[in-house]
Amino acid sequence: MPMPEMPQEIMDAVSADPGAFAAALGDGMEAFQGAMADGGDMGAAFEAMGDVMGPIMQDMGVSPEAFDAAGDAFGAAVGGGMHMGPPDMGGTEMGACIQDAVDLMLPDGMDMPAPIMDACMDMGQGFADAGCGCHDMASEMMPPPGEPGFPMPCDASGDCIVPAGDPAACPADACQPPPMDGACADMGGTMMPPEGGYEHAPMPADCGMPPPMDMGNLATVDHGTPVTDDPMFDGGGMDALGDALGGPPAGDPAPAPMDAADAAIGAAMDGAMDQGGAPAPTDDAAAPADDAGAGMADDDQGQPDPSAGMG
Repeated sequence: MPMPEMPQEIMDAVSADPGAFAAALGDGMEAFQGAMADGGDMGAAFEAMGDVMGPIMQDMGVSPEAFDAAGDAFGAAVGGGMHMGPPDMGGTEMGACIQDAVDLMLPDGMDMPAPIMDACMDMGQGFADAGCGCHDMASEMMPPPGEPGFPMPCDASGDCIVPAGDPAACPADACQPPPMDGACADMGGTMMPPEGGYEHAPMPADCGMPPPMDMGNLATVDHGTPVTDDPMFDGGGMDALGDALGGPPAGDPAPAPMDAADAAIGAAMDGAMDQGGAPAPTDDAAAPADDAGAGMADDDQGQPDPSAGMG
């Protein structure tokens, strides 16, 4: 399915200081491992991770809402690959899976800075060192089967039809392969589809893809502070990253008032639409430019690949 995209506030924080962001991931993983060592389950360990990372993220300009959304998106993106990966994946393989998932979450042509990718590899090893198997990690990280953002097809009863560790059972139009030049390709072996692709099982008549994760309800107003019109869905253990921050403020914050320029632009656009067209630019400088940073929904990464393997 199309990968959920990384929230812009996260990308801004990464661009501003990749090293600090990578250090925050490292601190969060130490908290995760400490919670597991103390006998906690993965849900409690993710909550401990959020307790540590949340304040750091806020200091870097990432709001609780964007942090929560990033946790949901990351969990759904990584969980699908881990679910279909071989059951004996070690830390290096899990790190490669995380790196490739993060790569697929970025707009086409954008690369994640090296310190972040190194931190993703360390995260995979950290999960393994804490005694977490990849399939258990997948179940904890993904939304429940059938819920928005669950990355695999489900039958009419809402149950996933893809057994863990069996990527060939995932219909070709419901998954995509890891990047051909990515970290899983460097691992080789069972981390990539066989030459020519899998002979995928067909999609049964009573199956369908759960609706994709809707990141459109994360609107940015007031210098980058996001507000949500609807509550985020229950995204499994990754929600604890946001929950540890206390969640969004009580009540729905009112939209920021428009200033005079916003009001004038809005009025001009409304008038043009009433006449059946869009307002023409006043000069060449006002003409719309190509959006070189288009999100995942506008590029070709979300298109199904008949040779798809682990999604």
